[in-house]
Amino acid sequence: MDFAKIIQALKGARWYLVLFLFLSFSLYLLKDSVGSFLDKGTNKLFENVPSRIGRDVIVNELLNDVMYMSGADRAYIFRFHNGQNYFDGSHKLRMSCEYEVVSAGIEPQAKHLANLPTSLYPKFISEVIAGKMFYEDVDSIKDLTTKVTLKAQGIKSIAVAPFFDNNGNLVAMIGVDYVGRKMDLELILQRQKIPASEWNQEDQKQRFIDAVNSIGDTMINIQF
Repeated sequence: MDFAKIIQALKGARWYLVLFLFLSFSLYLLKDSVGSFLDKGTNKLFENVPSRIGRDVIVNELLNDVMYMSGADRAYIFRFHNGQNYFDGSHKLRMSCEYEVVSAGIEPQAKHLANLPTSLYPKFISEVIAGKMFYEDVDSIKDLTTKVTLKAQGIKSIAVAPFFDNNGNLVAMIGVDYVGRKMDLELILQRQKIPASEWNQEDQKQRFIDAVNSIGDTMINIQF
């Protein structure tokens, strides 16, 4: 194969065509080793990727809807997992921000919120479980760790609700943040088309919890 002629033929071509041809050629050269790799059954690891991507797209769309309807700047989902074991073999429980959507100009935080030991945030998690992590002003949060962590992200108001599986286990926390500003009641009423005379904080909280449950069910149960 005359590589000089191939390079000459590609001169002046658009960058993505060059990249496409390079990748195609690389896969051609590697097809035997790739085929051997897949023949060992490793392809089973990837067989659900399309359905998982489809699920993730839907979950992100739902988060965008909740963020918009809540007049928030960021919406996210924390999920719990076993990051590693302690020396005695017991599970070390951790949580990671696995889904996140943000409005224009807001810095994503998910990359900084992975594999967090739950032991560092017991008050935060306990308040979420109790349905109390609804603060118009994070300065009113009593737990110092929670307050400092949220303020470091520029959060002024927050709402987080728990999602439990069918066995009553806490599997996720779904929330919204208001960054650099407090929640705007007028904006929320406008986007949800609620007359000011009918505003009720408990009803609004229930709306949010219902939305959280809808997202959680989609995240866990959706089938393609």
